[in-house]
Amino acid sequence: MMIGMDEQWAAVVGVATGGILAGVPALLSAWWSRQSQREQTQSQQVLLAGQLQSAHLLQVMEPRRRVYGDFIATVHQLRTKLYEAWSSGPGDGYGRLLHVLEDEELSERLEQVRAQVALEGPEPVVAAAESVMELLTALHSYVFSIEESGILGEFAAAGEEVSSPSELAELKQRLDLMIAAAREALAQHGAGALLSSPNR
Repeated sequence: MMIGMDEQWAAVVGVATGGILAGVPALLSAWWSRQSQREQTQSQQVLLAGQLQSAHLLQVMEPRRRVYGDFIATVHQLRTKLYEAWSSGPGDGYGRLLHVLEDEELSERLEQVRAQVALEGPEPVVAAAESVMELLTALHSYVFSIEESGILGEFAAAGEEVSSPSELAELKQRLDLMIAAAREALAQHGAGALLSSPNR
């Protein structure tokens, strides 16, 4: 029995079509696999870039955070010593305050951290730190002048109570302003680093 040319051609076309249709799922599967790998690679790159950026941001911010913390801790230590001196008993509270304010080791440490803040910036934090330092200078001048005047002896002889310097109470307020300025600077510094980073 002879098969006509048309029938042979139909058979060839049928086999070819069947082969192509059989290969389509494999082709689609391979395409989806490559697409999925590409998306996974891009996702890993984005994740890695985010991790590197976070590490860089932490590395950039840490010195500034440490400098601010050192200044705040030193002033807090001084403030604690001043209150302890004032409340340590009857007698010459101003003399005890002057002794703390003229402590060489603490004064040197305070000047060191003041200089570090001035170098680190920014201006609002430096201004807040200088405000604290100006208050301490004013407190020292006032306490020194009271001690030199000898007026405390007159008050004691008259039985009058001597109140603590107003600068002592104001020191906490100025230190709180310094803390607020430092927090704001750290937040802005972090945001600036994020905004200035290259687009991923």
